[in-house]
Amino acid sequence: MKHICIYILIISSILDAQANTEIKDYFSKSSEEILSNNYNQFILGSAALAAFASLTIDQKIKSYAQGNGLLPEKVSHFGDMYGGYWAHWIIWSSILGTSILDKEKNNLSEKLEFSTLAMITNGVITELMKRSFGRVRPNGGCCKSFPSGHTSHSFTVATIADELYGNEVGLVAYCLAALVATSRIHDNKHYLSDVIFGAGLGTAVGRGFALTYRDRINNKNLNTPFSFRISIPLD
Repeated sequence: MKHICIYILIISSILDAQANTEIKDYFSKSSEEILSNNYNQFILGSAALAAFASLTIDQKIKSYAQGNGLLPEKVSHFGDMYGGYWAHWIIWSSILGTSILDKEKNNLSEKLEFSTLAMITNGVITELMKRSFGRVRPNGGCCKSFPSGHTSHSFTVATIADELYGNEVGLVAYCLAALVATSRIHDNKHYLSDVIFGAGLGTAVGRGFALTYRDRINNKNLNTPFSFRISIPLD
């Protein structure tokens, strides 16, 4: 996706070359958690089944959305901007801001590493799936409809926010992610099945990296207020 290069540059700027082995280990453990964690398997399996089932009503939802609208145009535009441009900058800014204000710079790099690697991984997986499935968009655009990148990205960010700041902030972030998903259908950029699987994918990826992040923080015995549970249960 178009933001991957930006993510990679940010990682390079916050982590020195000696951390390469640690990053690879982090990525390996998190990638394993995405697929092996029981609840992640449930999320991905449910999302896949729901997306498959919704194929039968994709055209009906499209027709309704185009005929009646799902959101006011300004709200839909906000969802599009949040999912495509603002979400990652907001989460990075919040990490930097809260760390500076609370003078907790000891785990600043861990938070940036966690959030950035999670978003990179989601972006790569989403892009690979788009190219593999090659689904034409409802507006006729070729050929990256499945899954929705805006949606998967927004749900990854929501899971990151939930891990770092707790359930209340996480709930707001998940609501924003749901708004993004709705806006993609409203704008005729994606089908219902695209956004359903995108939501599941983004959540599972975020949880995989959140589990590894939490283990690292616990193992280092860091004193941090950012130890809230993710609202979706972890094993």
